[in-house]
Amino acid sequence: MPGKVNRSGYFVKNTALTFEASHYLATLPHQDPVYFLIHFHYRLFAVWTEKVADGKANARMHAYTDTRIHLLAALLVLLSLFLNLGIQPVYLEEPRRATIAMEMEENGNFIVPTQFGEFYYKKPPVFNWVVWASAKLMGGYSSWALRLPTALSVIFIALLLFGLGRRYVNPEFGWLSALLFPISGGLYFYFSLLGEIDLFYTFITFAGFAALFHYQQRRRYGLMFLLVYALAAVGTLTKGLPSVLFLGLSIVAWLWYEGELKRLLSPAHLGGILVYGFLVGGYLLAYHQYNDIGNYLRMMVAESSERTIAENGLLKLLEHLLMFPLDTIKDLLPGGLLLLFAIRKDLRSLLLRNKLLTFATLMFMVNVLPYWVSPGARQRYIYMLYPFLLMIGLYAWQNRKEVKAWRFRVFRILSGILIGGLAVGSLAIPFIPGLDFLNYRWPLAIAGFLAGASVFYFYLQQPGRTLIFLILATAVARLLFDFTVLPQRAHESDAQRDVGIAQAVDEIVGDTPLYLYEDARISFSAIFYLNQIRGKTLRRNDEREEGAFYIALPEQFPGAEVLYEIPYNEEVYGVVKYR
Repeated sequence: MPGKVNRSGYFVKNTALTFEASHYLATLPHQDPVYFLIHFHYRLFAVWTEKVADGKANARMHAYTDTRIHLLAALLVLLSLFLNLGIQPVYLEEPRRATIAMEMEENGNFIVPTQFGEFYYKKPPVFNWVVWASAKLMGGYSSWALRLPTALSVIFIALLLFGLGRRYVNPEFGWLSALLFPISGGLYFYFSLLGEIDLFYTFITFAGFAALFHYQQRRRYGLMFLLVYALAAVGTLTKGLPSVLFLGLSIVAWLWYEGELKRLLSPAHLGGILVYGFLVGGYLLAYHQYNDIGNYLRMMVAESSERTIAENGLLKLLEHLLMFPLDTIKDLLPGGLLLLFAIRKDLRSLLLRNKLLTFATLMFMVNVLPYWVSPGARQRYIYMLYPFLLMIGLYAWQNRKEVKAWRFRVFRILSGILIGGLAVGSLAIPFIPGLDFLNYRWPLAIAGFLAGASVFYFYLQQPGRTLIFLILATAVARLLFDFTVLPQRAHESDAQRDVGIAQAVDEIVGDTPLYLYEDARISFSAIFYLNQIRGKTLRRNDEREEGAFYIALPEQFPGAEVLYEIPYNEEVYGVVKYR
């Protein structure tokens, strides 16, 4: 009630004024202008005092004094994401994305993706555009340029998490959620190092989630639908049909929960649909000018149905139902440890206290189900849902004093093992045989031990800061990884051998035309580096041109001299010249 004494106690002296105003209002006719003015200011004052008091109460509950240590952790994480990022040769799917971008540039056609001169249907073009733009910005298709979009995507997701957490929960939640996502083990030590599509797609999809929540809370529905559908269109043109599923499930589920399903019939929603149709439909129409769009759509549908139960069987499904959650928690470590605090009977009521946590829970539940029941699904397909699971664990951790202390004891013991393991493990660096070529092994080992021991010391002294010390230790571990494993991969790896293959082939063929013959296949890394060295892309050619070189099985060119052998997938291909 407006005249109620506010629980903060800051406006007690003003309550007499509000009661006086209330009494005076009762003596005035409702149509009197004086009644309107007093009533308006009276209501405004009541709402303002309650909001200020609530804000001060929330500030006392979550007093925030750790800015410096969180800033230190953020700087270490940021440094670790870029340190030696471009040192290891490209491998896995990286060279495929790069060669397709190279061909689009060489063809002067950014609408139709091709691979070795043939139509490529498995992925739409947006990430190829991103790779091309990064290469132009960085001055060429270097490994650094290929991986830059991935590192930036991780940073942008962290910034979104910081903004959402700080605004809708508290500053500590914003900082910690922004730090926990980048250091999730599967991302931090693997996918954040690769110029692949997954983390860029994760950023686009999570940005759509963020726009849905933020602008719905602000009741700006036109902007909400515009951004959500535009980002879904970018996602569709990045990875295909999964974006349609994320879009539909998320909008319907959240508007249903908020009691606003009627918004689906609004002009604002129609506007969003039109934006999606314009972007996706416009691209498909442009594509159809070069190739039958039916082929493209059929491949997109086939790509999305490969991992369903219909393609894998019941036994695979049962195994997947068990292992998928466990693999997800493992992938989230060390942040996955926070889910210990979510083991509580009143978890539902806890998450309902805060609208962002309610949203996070609902989004995770409705969007993870299709992947949980799809035996071929991998963890990287749900990276955009990882922030929600981390939010749940983090919020439960912030409210850990409401439950029994065994959770914190277990969390603290496991964290201590990880932090202590970092310090002790650093001393093993000089004795790892594969790192013999590093001339800074001993200084690095000593520095790693001192850093790990320092974090462990403060971990022992300040139990309340166990989580931030665990984050710091993980960042130090990644820096050690950057200084050891990445140089080792650059020194000796299959991808490094592919560089030698590309150099050897270039020395043989020079500027003479070179083709892949029929179904010949060699490492994508070798092809990428060959394209880089020669300044033009390798194409497939089933016809034999006089004087041209071919990469083929030797028996396909009887009598031709094999100038260089390239082993690949239990086959030995040769470089031959057709005379």
